[in-house]
Amino acid sequence: MAEKGVQLDRETFSCSVCLDLLKDPVTLSCGHSYCTKCIKTHWDGEDEKRIYSCPQCRQTFTPRPVLMKNTMLAVLVEELKKTGLQAADHCYAGDEDVACDVCTGRKLKASKSCLVCLASFCEKHLQPHYDSPPFQKHKLVEPSKKLQENICSGQDEVKKMFCRTEHKGHNTVSAAAERMKKQKELEVSRQNIQQRIQDREKDPQHVESHFKAPGHSK
Repeated sequence: MAEKGVQLDRETFSCSVCLDLLKDPVTLSCGHSYCTKCIKTHWDGEDEKRIYSCPQCRQTFTPRPVLMKNTMLAVLVEELKKTGLQAADHCYAGDEDVACDVCTGRKLKASKSCLVCLASFCEKHLQPHYDSPPFQKHKLVEPSKKLQENICSGQDEVKKMFCRTEHKGHNTVSAAAERMKKQKELEVSRQNIQQRIQDREKDPQHVESHFKAPGHSK
């Protein structure tokens, strides 16, 4: 839950124009805050009309307001940079992590995978599975990178074991062990085929019978 709080704080203290954390924040009379540079640039584009607006709520101001730095907000943003953002970095998915399939841009770590949706979700995007009745029947498991490949069609769980039977009695072995066994069988079969070809090529009787067969003449 602490991670979720950090995400909310970052959104709260972000400028809606540049979408980054507020820099030299100023607050308009309507209550919305912006980077000083961002709101100045926005208003410079409205100089010709002499009517200045809030980019979010579109409230208008005449004449152009004098901007004053919101010092309290500036302090809070600096504190967030020092503490909250460092904590938030640990929430992002690395190369070895399962990433949230819903996140856009830099993806957060998935906290669960859903066997019905066949997707993985971070804490934020997983919330509908807890709050919405239609999603509450979905089966959630620990995050899995290859979720669809590892679904056992006869069971609602990520396949940690390889089913040798059609789920009757569940004669199971580990997937890794079964893969190694199949690879060995394939290699033996390949060697047998090669040996048969070599034996036929070396067998003079086979060659002679081939040329004496109907349809072949000397």
